[in-house]
Amino acid sequence: MPLYEYECPGCGAKLEVLQKLGEDGTALKCHKCAVTGLRKEISGCAVQTVGSGKTSSASGCALGGSSGTSGFT
Repeated sequence: MPLYEYECPGCGAKLEVLQKLGEDGTALKCHKCAVTGLRKEISGCAVQTVGSGKTSSASGCALGGSSGTSGFT
């Protein structure tokens, strides 16, 4: 399941939620002020190449890329 980030329009609190693909988050409530209607945020993801031991973050990352390789063996 992907991890999504939401922001509360009432108090600005940030939430991270594991959701199934296709769920829209309309039933979510802010953990601080109980407001509904949270805004989904664009978030980066962490990528670790095999054997490097280094992790880097990138916004809008996707597996694959133009070369068609995923980095997994």
